[in-house]
Amino acid sequence: MASADFSTFFELLPIGAYRSSPDGRQIRANAALVRLDGYDSEAEMLAATKDLATEWYVDPQRRALFKELLAKHGRVINFDSEVYRHKTRERIWVRVNSHVVHDDKGDILFYEGTVQEITHEYQARVALEESEKRFRAMTTLSSDWYWEIDTEFRFTRLDINHVDVSISGAETVIGKTRQELGSLSLTQEDWAQHLACMTRHESFHNFEFQVPVTDGRIVWHSISGEPMFDRQGGFLGYRGIGRDVSERRTREEQIRTMAFHDPLTGLANRRLLTERMEQTLAATTRRQQVAALLFVDVDKLKAVNDSLGHESGDLLLTQVAHRIRQCVRVNDTVARLGGDEFVVLLEDAGTIVRSASGHAQQVCEKILQTLGQSYQIGGHSVQSSASVGALVVSDVAGGPEELIKLADAAMYQAKSQGGNQVVFYDQGSSDQ
Repeated sequence: MASADFSTFFELLPIGAYRSSPDGRQIRANAALVRLDGYDSEAEMLAATKDLATEWYVDPQRRALFKELLAKHGRVINFDSEVYRHKTRERIWVRVNSHVVHDDKGDILFYEGTVQEITHEYQARVALEESEKRFRAMTTLSSDWYWEIDTEFRFTRLDINHVDVSISGAETVIGKTRQELGSLSLTQEDWAQHLACMTRHESFHNFEFQVPVTDGRIVWHSISGEPMFDRQGGFLGYRGIGRDVSERRTREEQIRTMAFHDPLTGLANRRLLTERMEQTLAATTRRQQVAALLFVDVDKLKAVNDSLGHESGDLLLTQVAHRIRQCVRVNDTVARLGGDEFVVLLEDAGTIVRSASGHAQQVCEKILQTLGQSYQIGGHSVQSSASVGALVVSDVAGGPEELIKLADAAMYQAKSQGGNQVVFYDQGSSDQ
């Protein structure tokens, strides 16, 4: 059945939300989707949209596939497509999640879901894939250096093919083992496994490690090698090639950061928060430690957006993120779920619920005090506050999403009571 409070619920979403008809008409669009498509109001957007297949999708067949998946499964998850920003015709990439809404008779009323722009994520992914293709091509054609080591794994030869390669000269390498030259990323166990491989006279490929270079930089090297034997089968040592793969490793780290962190604040996103919570729940059982979850909502972000603009709102959010980070320990996780909603995971908050509650209360009060101090935004002094819902995590039966919902419910209670306060979710006396 259709939800009666579509407008109230969906207008609050920080990402685009919509309803569309099976024949391609846009029925509803929240403020985020209106902005995404370049319009100033929902009415203007709905009046301009006649057929999503031909007007929105760069490839109209994507709409046909979208409808086919909905008909088959009743829902579509992470449906990525290239579309037009409807009003300006700019090409962008979006990720759509949708489901079918039926009436009492089972007939389709409309499609309903969310739309999120992922243009930067898509471009980064394509750039990484293209970079990987070039890297594989170069692997078959050339290398940055050629090396040989003897039976004791000491360098006997080093030929550098490119003058700008980040490796020490042959005079500082010959006669030393690779381990003696040092690495910042490999443990003694890593070196032992690599040495065992060479002791067995096995080939190895793309063995990667970090090394310091003379100008103070840290670079990544990737080496591949094969054993050498004389005509009688006697072992002579190893020969192989090496490459500087620092640029690729940097891009991979950038992609990973995009996947696990909020692009505006740099905090953990929901994906990383969920992983950290799963790890914490598992550790809670092993170490008999109690954790706490705080759901923080900035009370006056909308007023800042309306009076000073969304750029000022973003500046406020970045300062809020920094202040929350300063209120917790290094091993605690601070995440932004979107909009003005933040979540703090306090690991190892105590050994019993009472002590964990006390620690969480102190952190909450520190957050309220810190966020209640004035902000300097674009030459304006801005006053804000927060509502905090707190949850002591002593029952590991609940998963991350369920626990977030409970803390969220406590936050809404704090907000309904006027904001700028903390409300703990009551789990009952059995956990005390």
